[in-house]
Amino acid sequence: MQTPSLSRALALLAPLVLSACAERRGGGKPGADDTAGPATCVDAPLSIAALQADIRQLASPEWDGRRPGTAGDAAARDYVAARFACLGLEPLLATGAWAEPFVDHKGRQTANVLGAIPGRDAAVAHEVVLVSAHLDHFGRGRLGANDDASGLAVMMAAAAALAQGPGPRRTVIFAAFGSEESGFEGSEAFVSASASEISPADVVFNLNLDMVGSYDQTGMVYALGTMAGTPGRRAINALVDDYPDLDIGLGDWSDLSDHVTFCRRGVPYLFFWTEDPECYHQPCDTEDRIDYRHLVEIADLTAALVSALSDTDDDLGGAVRRGERVCRG
Repeated sequence: MQTPSLSRALALLAPLVLSACAERRGGGKPGADDTAGPATCVDAPLSIAALQADIRQLASPEWDGRRPGTAGDAAARDYVAARFACLGLEPLLATGAWAEPFVDHKGRQTANVLGAIPGRDAAVAHEVVLVSAHLDHFGRGRLGANDDASGLAVMMAAAAALAQGPGPRRTVIFAAFGSEESGFEGSEAFVSASASEISPADVVFNLNLDMVGSYDQTGMVYALGTMAGTPGRRAINALVDDYPDLDIGLGDWSDLSDHVTFCRRGVPYLFFWTEDPECYHQPCDTEDRIDYRHLVEIADLTAALVSALSDTDDDLGGAVRRGERVCRG
C-alpha cells in the first residue's frame, strides 16, 4: 500500500511538474509536422517524425536489440530517462534516480525506468494509472523495432502529451520494463521489490503497449482486456469514433505481455497490440517495416486514453478492492 507520506509528497510535487511543463506546448495531431527533425521533449510528440526518430534510435544496429545486461540495454534506459527528465516527469526513487536496477533469472544486470506525473486531485492522487512498454528484445541481430521500440515510442509520446496539459487527477506512472521477453521479470520486480513504495494496491489501471507498429499486417489494432463492463471498455468506447482510420478489436483476454503481472493481482488493463506474423521475434523486425501512418493514430488514441483514465469519475480502484476477475486463469 502506498504510504500516506508518499501520497502527500506526490500531491505536493504536482505544481512543480506543471510549472516545468508550462512551456512545453505544440503537442501536434496525427500527421502534423511530419518533416520535423529528431524528436525532443519540446517537439510535436504525436507526429510521424517524432515516433520515427525514437524507433530508429531504439532499434538501431548499434544498440543491437537492447538485450538485458548489454551496452544497448543501458543506452536505451538512458534514452528513456533523459526523455522523462526533459519532460519534467518525477523519478520515483528516493535517490532521484530514474532506473530501478534488478537482476533477471539469467543473472543479467538490468533495470526498469520509471517516471511519474503526480495527480492534482487530493481525493484520487493516491491512485496510479500505469502506462507501460518493455525495453528489451533478443539482440544478436534481432533489433525489435516493433517489439517493442514501437511501444516505447508511443509511451514517451503519451507522456509528452500529458505533461503539456493541466495535469491528471490521478497519478500517472510511465514504466519502461526490463526483461519482459524472459517472463515479465521487470514488471514482477516492480511490484514485488520496488524501492519506490508503489504497491499493486496503488495501481488501479494498466495501459500496456507491446508491438503496436504493424497495423498494416492485418488491418487491426487490438485493445485487449476491454471486456464488456470494464473501465477500459468504457474509456475506449467514448473515444473510438474519433479514430475512423483505426479498426479496433475490443475485448478478449491476453497473456502476452507485462500487463499479466498486474491483472493477476486484480488490476484492470487495456493492452494495445498489432499482429506481426512474419517478423515476430525475427531479424526482419526492423524500423523500415513500421506502419507509421497508423502508429501515429495509435499514439494519439493512447494519449487520449491516458488522459481519460487519469481523469475519469469511474471507480478504477473498485475492481481491485472487490477482487473482480480481470485476468484469465
